[in-house]
Amino acid sequence: MSALQGFVPACLPAAPLRHSACRRGTTHITQAVRQYKRVKYSGLQQGGREEPEVISCEPDGSDAWRVSRACEIIKEGGVGIIPTDTFPALVVDLQNRDAVLKLYNAKELDTKRPLSILCKNFHEVSTYTTGFPESVVPGQPDWFGVMRKILPGPYTIILPASKLLPRQCVDFLKARTKTRKSVGVRIPDDKVCLAVLEGLDNPLLCTSAHVPDQLAPDTETPDLGSMLTAYAGKGVDFIVDVGPRVATQSTIIDMTGNVPEVLRVGKGDASYFQQ
Repeated sequence: MSALQGFVPACLPAAPLRHSACRRGTTHITQAVRQYKRVKYSGLQQGGREEPEVISCEPDGSDAWRVSRACEIIKEGGVGIIPTDTFPALVVDLQNRDAVLKLYNAKELDTKRPLSILCKNFHEVSTYTTGFPESVVPGQPDWFGVMRKILPGPYTIILPASKLLPRQCVDFLKARTKTRKSVGVRIPDDKVCLAVLEGLDNPLLCTSAHVPDQLAPDTETPDLGSMLTAYAGKGVDFIVDVGPRVATQSTIIDMTGNVPEVLRVGKGDASYFQQ
């Protein structure tokens, strides 16, 4: 018997109608099937994946076609770890609420903690934010022109969120859009990461896959073995492995006001914003 058959019991006329879906007809059986799928992909189903599936790629992206498997899993509501131009990132489909909960559970994060989004181009950035500020101070550069120069690159840009930013990207449990008026966006300069993004319809919600007990911060990325150890049994469905890398954190720029503010200096050159 499959898991789905066990979830929706057979409706035999002579059997006691104890299951609510059976009592209420085919419409509610359909609803029960949908509920089963939500439970399956939110990582709450017992007997889930104990160890992530490993998808190996060359770091230069020469065989990036291999990430099509990762795209399939993400579209089905899975959570994975992919390389970026900084640290590897745990990622899920931005629009999939159950997958977002699974991401929070995998890293044991507070659901009020804001996460960033990975975009493949400026069009996606403009969809989920109100865009880059105009230069209103004399002598300021054209900020959009600066963005076109440095992105893709190792920057996290905090921008005002648009009304299209999904509710699961705010305070997850309460979905309070008023408490989350901004969002960090990234366009990574990594061929494998961009190949994953190109294979998807939506941007990815992400958080860095740090393994602090095994690595010194800002010196190297977690290797495959440490990530398997750290995330086995936590609902991570796949890891895209490109081998060992040395990386630092992204540079964070707050552009929610008229004058950009450097919140953290990392791999990206912050001098563009330090006038």
